Amino acid sequence: MLKHEPSYFRSKIFKQLFLSYVLIIAVFLAVYTGIYLVTYSSYHEDMTRREMQQQAASWGMAMDQQLLSAQSVCAAVNTSENCRSILQTAYVEKKTIDSMQLYKMLAELRRIKGSTSNMNVYGLILSFQGDNRLYTAGSVISVSGQADLLPQSPYVGVSTVSELLGVSSSNLMLNKQYLIYADDYTAFNYSSSIAGSPAKGAVLVLLEQSSLHTLARASLKPEIEGYSLLSGDTAILSGCCGTDYAFTVDSAVSGNLRYCVYASPSAFYPPLATSVLLPVLALALLGLGFIALTYRISKEYYRPIGNIGQMIEHSGGTDEMDSILEGIRGLIGERNGYRERMVTITPYARQGLLHSLLSGDVNRRQLDVFTNEQFMGLRRACFMLAVVNVAGPDLSPQQYQDALDLITHACQELSTDECTIVCCPKNRQNLFVIAGSDDDSGLENLFYQLYQKFVEAIDDDRYAVTLGVSRMEEDLESLRDACIDAEHALEQMLTGGRRSVYFHDAAPEDHERRYFFPKDAHKRIVRDLKDGNLDSLMDILDEIYRRNLKEDDLPLSEVRLMADELHLTIRSALRSVYDLSTTHIQIERIRDAATIEEIFAYYRTVFATALSRQETLPAPGETHALEKDVCDYIEQNVCNPDLSLTALADRFGVSTKMIGLICKNAWGKTFLQHVRDRQIHRAVTLLKTTDASLEDIAQQCGFTNLLTFRRNFKAVMGMNPSDYRCSPSGSDLP
Repeated sequence: MLKHEPSYFRSKIFKQLFLSYVLIIAVFLAVYTGIYLVTYSSYHEDMTRREMQQQAASWGMAMDQQLLSAQSVCAAVNTSENCRSILQTAYVEKKTIDSMQLYKMLAELRRIKGSTSNMNVYGLILSFQGDNRLYTAGSVISVSGQADLLPQSPYVGVSTVSELLGVSSSNLMLNKQYLIYADDYTAFNYSSSIAGSPAKGAVLVLLEQSSLHTLARASLKPEIEGYSLLSGDTAILSGCCGTDYAFTVDSAVSGNLRYCVYASPSAFYPPLATSVLLPVLALALLGLGFIALTYRISKEYYRPIGNIGQMIEHSGGTDEMDSILEGIRGLIGERNGYRERMVTITPYARQGLLHSLLSGDVNRRQLDVFTNEQFMGLRRACFMLAVVNVAGPDLSPQQYQDALDLITHACQELSTDECTIVCCPKNRQNLFVIAGSDDDSGLENLFYQLYQKFVEAIDDDRYAVTLGVSRMEEDLESLRDACIDAEHALEQMLTGGRRSVYFHDAAPEDHERRYFFPKDAHKRIVRDLKDGNLDSLMDILDEIYRRNLKEDDLPLSEVRLMADELHLTIRSALRSVYDLSTTHIQIERIRDAATIEEIFAYYRTVFATALSRQETLPAPGETHALEKDVCDYIEQNVCNPDLSLTALADRFGVSTKMIGLICKNAWGKTFLQHVRDRQIHRAVTLLKTTDASLEDIAQQCGFTNLLTFRRNFKAVMGMNPSDYRCSPSGSDLP
């Protein structure tokens, strides 16, 4: 065959015919490759922008938590009776401050600073207008000049205390720059109803800049080039800021604050990954295959012209007429064949199937349509995802599993070839349901049908079924985003209640409205816990619920923030009252989807439990017995890897601080130090008396892995366990 092929390329007509097909294929592949690369680049940029916006929101949430804790500290100082007593004595009555009054106020400031769970708070300062002294958590600092009021309140900015209050001092704390959250000191007393009184001083909460930078780097990914905290258009806290691509979110604490992250242009360049290069290479190979096919087609199209040439070449011979007739028959027959093939391929081209074959985007059903000559148009595939939540009173894990099994079976019954429904377990109470179809017109109604089917399948009023449904998606790579959208939709039960279907709402939430929260809530809760006044505690919860959810229609985002502040306030109050007692109250943030009524019911139960335990405190003799029981239990389980302060607190019904004090009084060491020393002592005995491997010894002594065992052994004994075993005088080592 090859020896005849060069004769075709001697013909100018054949070469033009062949090269025209090659040019068409090359242009088609080049355009398709360009469209593919541009589409991929645009998709990558869009995903990167979305990720950068999520990074900005992540950092903003972390910083808002810092500012909220500082805000609660300022509120606690404003409601302090000890601070108000100093103000009344020295600056209203113009009397000398009693030393006991001063001691109580400084101790109060120290308690307020210590009560916050924010480890980034460096200091707390209280100043009175026109005074030349500043009061900190535990000490009084004399300054030159008189303290001014704040230029604005609340104030958030990077400055020194001296610059902000207009005083001077050699004290390092006053001359070092911090991120300062400051608010007016008005000596606000909730019971006297004098809210809005003029400022009499300032409360300053000092946040370490280095700690905040560490917090930012921990909450941001390495692709982030820089970040900044903006007040208006002015950056008050920044790290390696750029200007190329900025992504901002507003603060939920202050309307004047914004959080911004910066990404370099290189983050938006699409990577030349294997997943990108392989389709391009496949297109190139497909192009070579089509060029080879084009060569064969060109020969067939050229054959009639060759027949005419043969007719001309043989016109001078004896069989001239036979040659002419044979050439005409061949010409007519081949032309009819070409025409038939062109007519047959037209419907495929019209329906877009040829384009699908060229791109490789064709499934088995579409191939069957192609071979059976059923010329149907291709339709896009789309899907929606839902989180199905099942809740009920006092249900066992097996009952939850049975309900989810019934839901899964109902989905299997409704699944068809036109609309496929699949289920994927999420946790004990939640199930992912994905519905995919070629037709997007009925997917939303499908989830209402699914909800009714689930309720009928379970057929038990104790079970409350709630659905959160994502937006419609067309790309399976968006599956993770669909899961997040569905969970956000499910959170609407917070205000809407259970037994319903909620769809994702992509509209931006309004953060301008503020929720109501009593400024003296922490003080009131602490007082009522100490007095055992359950009715007053319930009144506080009822007041917050009524003001936010009955008298005002708050957006969902504000309800979430209100629930977070309620949790932080109650947890702080419980720690203030019970941390050094034998009453152990441990509360956890409700992380599963729940209604606002269920959240408030949980905190009512917490208060009732706390007061009931307070009524049954052990007598002094029982406390001594408790200390002995704790010490004995630690000694018996010192090599148990599950032994921890939390586990001990739960077992004996006391706080973790109480366990720590018992260990300190018994052994003069912290709990962790004593357990480690006992474990290493056990390891030394096994190394001396047995031939067990280091892995077995580590496991017997309560270490979860060999690396941790070696590190702790070396810290205590000064050498690795393998070296200690080989040492001839191991017992003399430190």
